[in-house]
Formats: sequence, C-alpha cells, structure tokens
Amino acid sequence: MKTASESIIIRNVRLAGDERPHVIVVRDGLVESIEPSSDALTESSADSLEINAAGLTALPGMVDLYTRLREPGQTRKGTIARETRAALAAGFTCVLCAPDTQPTIDSVATVELVQHRAQIANGARVIPMAALTTGLQGEQLSELATLQSAGCPVAGQADNPLESTTVLHSAMEYAASFNMPLFMTARDAQLGASGCAHAGAMATRLGLPGIPVAAETVALARLLELCSETGCRLHISRISSARAVRMVAAARQQALPVSCDVGLHHLFFTDEHLSGYDSVFHSAVPFRSPADRDALRQALADGVIDAICSDHSPHDHDASLAPFPATEPGLAAYQWAIPLIMQLPAILELPLQQLIGKLSDAPRRILGGNAEGGLQPGLAADFFLLNEDHAVEQPAPGSTRAGHNHPLNVHRAADLGLRPLQGKVTHVLSNGQLHVPEDQPQASD
Repeated sequence: MKTASESIIIRNVRLAGDERPHVIVVRDGLVESIEPSSDALTESSADSLEINAAGLTALPGMVDLYTRLREPGQTRKGTIARETRAALAAGFTCVLCAPDTQPTIDSVATVELVQHRAQIANGARVIPMAALTTGLQGEQLSELATLQSAGCPVAGQADNPLESTTVLHSAMEYAASFNMPLFMTARDAQLGASGCAHAGAMATRLGLPGIPVAAETVALARLLELCSETGCRLHISRISSARAVRMVAAARQQALPVSCDVGLHHLFFTDEHLSGYDSVFHSAVPFRSPADRDALRQALADGVIDAICSDHSPHDHDASLAPFPATEPGLAAYQWAIPLIMQLPAILELPLQQLIGKLSDAPRRILGGNAEGGLQPGLAADFFLLNEDHAVEQPAPGSTRAGHNHPLNVHRAADLGLRPLQGKVTHVLSNGQLHVPEDQPQASD
C-alpha cells in the first residue's frame, strides 16, 4: 500500500466515455490533476510511484448501500477485515454496514467497535447503519441522535419487519427532527412471514411457502404515507417488484423525499432459478418473476430506482445444508460483483459511466456527503482501475469455503443466461491510499 503522503502518477489510463489516454496525478491523498496524455507535462520524482495503466479504465470508487459484514458476533460467516478487503477488491471503496450484527448496532459501544475493526482492517471504509429499534425488536426506539453523533448517518431495521405503525410513526418523526434518513426494507410483518420464495407458480410447484408481492406493497404504502405525514427522508432498500416501482414513481411525482435502490442480483435472477430447490438462490428479498426483474431493469435505466447495492450476505458452508426453507438466505456478492456489473451496460442500454454512477454518485447523494472522495481534481482520491477485457474463469463448481454462497460458484454463466464473464479490478485508491487487490474473483478465505 502506498501512503497518502507520496505522489502517484497513473499514465495511459482511459476514462469512462473517453478512449483517449490520460494522466492522473494523486498527491498528498488528493486528485491533483486529470489531463489527456498529450497535454500532461507531469514529470516523475524520487518519491512518486508510477503506474502504466494502458488498457485500463479509471472509475470512481463505488459505494455499497447495503452489506452485511457479520462482525461482531458471526465471525464464522465473515469478518470486517475479510469482507471489507473483498469489497475493496470489487471496487467498493465505502460500504454501509447493516445493523443486524450480534449485538446489534444500537449502542455507541458497538458503533465504536465496528469503527475500530474497520480502521485496522485496511479495506473499504465502513459506515455503520444504526438499528432503528433496540435489538431490532421493533418495540423501543434506539437513541438515534446519539448514534448519529457517534458515526451512524442513517438508521434501519435490516431484514426485520417493524410491525407497530405507532413505533414506525414515532421513529420517522424522531428521525425527521434531526434530518436522519431511514433505510427501510418494505416487508410486512405478517404477510408471507414464514415464506422463503416469491409467491408465484414456481413456489406453488415446489411446495415452498410464498412471500407475495403484497408483502412489499402493503409495507411500502405505509412507509410512503408516514413519509408524507412526517417529512422524514426515506430510502427504500432493495426494492423487488414492478408494483413497488410504480408506487415509488408516484411518490416522486408528489415530491416526497424518497429514494430507493435495487440489489445487484435482482437484476439477473428470478424465481424460475429456484427450480430444483437450489438454495443458492435463497434471498431475504425474494427473487420475483421475470416480469418483475424486467421492470426493475427499466426503472433503473429510467432513474426511478436511484442506485444499485450489493446486498452482500456471506455464509459458512453449513448455512446451505438443509431443505430449502430452512437454509439461511443471502448471496455473497463481492466475489462476482464486477463480472455482473459489466453485464449491465448492454442489458440496460446505458453507457458504463452512467451505470457506474448508480453505484457511486447516486449512493453518495443518498448518504448526504458521508462517503466523500471520488475521481475529480481536488477530491480525496477514491477510484479504481478496471481491466474491462479481462476474461474471468469460474472455479470448479461447488466451492465450500465461507463467503462463497453464490450461483456462479455452482452454475456456469451461460446456464444462467449470462454472457462470458469479464472484468478485473487491478488497483484501488481509497482515501488517497493505493491498494492492489489479490487475484479476482475472490471472497472470504
């Protein structure tokens, strides 16, 4: 790792949307200049590090709006050190950590623990999300103002539905009083409470308990109504259905302070992939119908959905050793994030620069300046170099290592309807420091 006090000169690098070679100079941790190579007169010095980035593209560091780092309390599944290094190797320079740790992030002591572990991890920066209610039990509000002061800019319930409308109303009033956004997953506490798959034809055929779309839309209607009532800034985390998309679009037309994101894997997988009781597709936010997936794609391209999150959820091998309904939901996203992201420009018919904006600029806006830095002169250097053409080989199917719960460890890309996998992060600058990831794709060891 190169320290922030030394200069880094990156030559012959492309920018998204600009095929000309450029020179990027980073000095004292800041982006000093970005110039076309023909215009740059940058000379090397004894204390500078030079990188020949021919064939590479510089992109702003991505910000993940939802990840589970598992620590504290679930280190058999993942640790802050391992998961933040995996995030950094996937181009995510900053991650928002879900509050469903053990103990939950509902006290200053837990916030400080997460911050300390993240500081020494030498991975992506970590922003902890405060638990909206004590222990995520949905009964008593956490000390949100205190947690905000301790370093939690947003609060949420993770995947735990909040049953009491009274508690939710109080929470939104409280959060609005000091401008703290709430990151909420729209999931009713009773509809589909015991479900494990989208309530559609596939779940019926497999005999799996379903989670109806109404479980999302009923909860979303309540959230939007209370948002209108309280003026609370509301972010809908990991939207999953076409009907929910239409509701968010209508709320936007009413000028409500609402934003939303979609999980990366929901842009690819549907309930049809559950055929054969394949638990690698068991997700806390269920994969819904192909029509829903297509609606999510269109809403993202149109700007109704603001951002993409990873919804990273590492597990140990034992988490999948049970009948489908009893397996633990979630996919470990970082291992295959870049090869999947590189599929999206063609799918969404968006240029790479605009697509990456939904993983970098949009999350930064939603977090309101709590994820600083980027790829612009004067900002803290926060970007990565990408080899777009690097062919990614899949490992032997059936990897059993912790954190490797992902369809691409079990199924060939072509069998999942994907094009050949490409893309590798070669260098990452985070907060002005240079990191060179290990071989990719790789997740927790």
